[in-house]
Amino acid sequence: MARGRPGPAVAPAQGTAPRVDLERAAKRARALPHVLLAWRGADGFPVCVPVTPGPAASPRGIALASEIALPRGGRRAGLLAHSYEPQLIGLEARQYTGWLDGGVYAPHTETGYRAPKNKTLLLLANGYMARRGLRQARKAAAATG
Repeated sequence: MARGRPGPAVAPAQGTAPRVDLERAAKRARALPHVLLAWRGADGFPVCVPVTPGPAASPRGIALASEIALPRGGRRAGLLAHSYEPQLIGLEARQYTGWLDGGVYAPHTETGYRAPKNKTLLLLANGYMARRGLRQARKAAAATG
């Protein structure tokens, strides 16, 4: 078997259909300049390829085009769409987990963030998030004893 092209995987217990708003997910992915798709290869290691989301989503999911052959059969896969500006000011990322089948990606989960393009706002937001995370970690540690 060729690297990156293992046989089909067992479908998730909740099914393979999309679980997030497809139009919104496709629009967000198309808006960012870098889109990567990753899955577990035949050798057990991750395979990551650049892809281009199609112009419209179908009920099955988001059509993906790639210069590198996508694997046949269904499998779990992750999709990352991102944009990084100089000095990481104004970066944006959208992450999806889901099911890939025949070049169609059905997202199951969605996360993402957009950092402000203003350096002062970015530093203030980062400081706030760090303090908030520290406070939550201390609270969790105190609760567990």
